[in-house]
Amino acid sequence: MVMLPGYPFSVINFLLYTFFYLLFSIPLTLSYRTTRVINFAHANFITYGIYTAVFLNGILGNSSLFIATISAFLVAGIMAVANHVFVFKPLEKRGASMNLIMIASMGLWIMYNYVLYMLADIAHAMIGMNFISYGRITYKDVPELVVNGVSLSPTFTAGLLYTSAILLGLYLFLEKTILGKAVRAVSDNPLLSEISGIPRDNIVLLTWFISGGIAGLGGALWTSFSGTVTPTSGDAMILQVFTVSFIGGLVSLLRTGIGAVAIAFIENIGIAYLNSLFNVPTSFRPFLTFLTLLTILIVSPPLGAAGGLPYRFRSKKVKEK
Repeated sequence: MVMLPGYPFSVINFLLYTFFYLLFSIPLTLSYRTTRVINFAHANFITYGIYTAVFLNGILGNSSLFIATISAFLVAGIMAVANHVFVFKPLEKRGASMNLIMIASMGLWIMYNYVLYMLADIAHAMIGMNFISYGRITYKDVPELVVNGVSLSPTFTAGLLYTSAILLGLYLFLEKTILGKAVRAVSDNPLLSEISGIPRDNIVLLTWFISGGIAGLGGALWTSFSGTVTPTSGDAMILQVFTVSFIGGLVSLLRTGIGAVAIAFIENIGIAYLNSLFNVPTSFRPFLTFLTLLTILIVSPPLGAAGGLPYRFRSKKVKEK
C-alpha cells in the first residue's frame, strides 16, 4: 500500500478545506439558482463573518465559537438582505440586465472592503489593538479529539459538526417543508410560482438571508483555523468558491458539494503528490484551482457565466439548422 504524502495531515487538511468550501460555496449556488444574480459581494459575507468573530473577540473578549458563528450568521444574512433591498431589487425594477446587476455587486464588493478597513481603523483607535492583521482565535467551547492516535483540532471538530448540521438542515428545509418547496419553485420557474400565489419577493429575501448567513458562519469558523485574517481574507478565497459553484453549474447543490470535495482534494492531496513526485511547490495550489476553473468555463460553462466556446458553437449550429 502506497502511503499518501504528508499522511495523515494531508488528509485532515483535505477534509477541513472540504468543510470550508461547502460552507462558502453552497450558499453562492443557492442564491444564484433563486435570484440569477452572480454575486461578487459574496466574498464580503465571508469576510464580515470573519470580522464579526474578530471584533467580538478583540473588543468584547468573546471566546465562544457558538456566539461567534450565530452573530456572524445574523450580520452576513442582514447584509445580503440589504444588498437585495437597496441595490439589486431597485435595479431589477428599472429593467437592469443580470450583467448590470452583477457589475453592481462588484461595486458593493469594493465598497464593503473599504468600509471594513475603516471599521478596523476605528476599533484600533478605540482600544489600540491591530485589527488589520488578526491572529488565530482560540475558542474554549470546542474540544480537541484524538482518533486512533491522531489529534483532530477543535476547528476540525467544529467544521464537521457545523457542516453536517448545515447540509442536513438545508436538505430537510428544501425537501420537507412548505417554505423550502416554495424556494425550489421560485428557483425552477419564477413566473409559474408567482401565478401559483407564491410570494416571490419574500422567498428571495429569505434565500439571501440564508445564503449570506451560511457564508458568514463559515467565515467565523475560519478564524479558528487561519493563522492570520485580514479585511481581504474573503477575497483570497473567491477563486475557489466560484470554481466549486461553477462545477455545480451555479444551480445544482449536489454537484456543488461534489465540487467542494474535488477542489479540496486537488489543493491538498493533489499538490502533496505533485510536491512529492515532481517537487512542485505547494504555493502552486491556486494555480491548480485556476486551471480547473478555466477548463470548466471552456468545456462546460455554467448557464450564468454567459456561455463558453462550446456553448456558442452549439447555439450557432442550432440557428443554422
